[in-house]
Amino acid sequence: MSKFVLASVGTVQFFDQSSGDLIVTSKTLVDSGINFSVTAEDIRGGMANALLSRYLHDSAMALTLTDTLFDFSYMALNVGGTIQTGADVLTLEQVTTTVANKITVKYTPQKFGNFGVIGWYSLPSEDNWTTITFDPDTKTANVADLPQGTTVCVKYTKTDASAEQFTVSSAFIPAQVYGVLTLPLFKAGTDVKQFSNSSKVGEVQVEIPNFMFDGTMELALTSAGTTTTPLSGNALATFTGLEGCDSNDGYYAKLKQITYNKDEFADVKAIVVADANVELKATETQTLQVYAIYSGIKAPKLIDNSKLTFTSSNDTYASVDAKGVVTANAEGHADIEIVVKNRNTLMTAAVVDVQA
Repeated sequence: MSKFVLASVGTVQFFDQSSGDLIVTSKTLVDSGINFSVTAEDIRGGMANALLSRYLHDSAMALTLTDTLFDFSYMALNVGGTIQTGADVLTLEQVTTTVANKITVKYTPQKFGNFGVIGWYSLPSEDNWTTITFDPDTKTANVADLPQGTTVCVKYTKTDASAEQFTVSSAFIPAQVYGVLTLPLFKAGTDVKQFSNSSKVGEVQVEIPNFMFDGTMELALTSAGTTTTPLSGNALATFTGLEGCDSNDGYYAKLKQITYNKDEFADVKAIVVADANVELKATETQTLQVYAIYSGIKAPKLIDNSKLTFTSSNDTYASVDAKGVVTANAEGHADIEIVVKNRNTLMTAAVVDVQA
């Protein structure tokens, strides 16, 4: 089995849980960590109060992510905000008066908070701002002792159609998204079995259907530095997407290892037929199911029959087609040989007994 090195940082993508739309992609992480945790209670008893078992509870899975770049969406996701396009923003404009005691600005002034349609002006050489009130219809404010032709600096609120904004609720709830974290996989120096000439030979994908941001964000700015943006959060249990009896337990994530250019049968040690002893009556059919067997903790995998060849030892009694469908023809016995197309060393057989 090949050995790998998981190194560097990954790339994370967040999708809308309702529509599947890609919300944001971060390719500039400076750290990306995965943490699994569980609380264990010791079960003890008997002489010397020996440890008999452990009861596990409070399982959790968390991601620790930090992006070196800023994205407005990150802040909105952390507080569960929805970004709207178009906002009233504070602007600074230089104005030269054309009429004495009147300041007319370029854009239509808007309300500033609950203070009305106000603004402020100052002479360029000063830092002494005087509050003024605008008439939004004429874009003009009346002032005192300001001669015609005077240049002033004016601050006021205007509408910017391209600006973006969201509201931080006092009872905000962080967003829940569908997250996929992709981590790079590199070849190990002592491993001689490789599937690529590149040092990067694959990736590990962490797919979290229900990821919730933790809502904690601090943007620490300094005069000589930049800030990083935290994207950390926790996986919440998901109860869809699993099959079988354990599906009601829910799950946090699916972890997938992808090795570039790797043959799917590279780690298969044997193949077996699910029902190797087939008993049929004449004209009956049965599709063979063949599984790949791996070493270690890998579960058996059902093989697509198009990747196998099927050969009957005696078509008189039982024949088999390219899809692995066995047809009983007459009373008797036949062996079905099964071989992996690209690995003729992987083979198995099924025994077919046709009854009258």
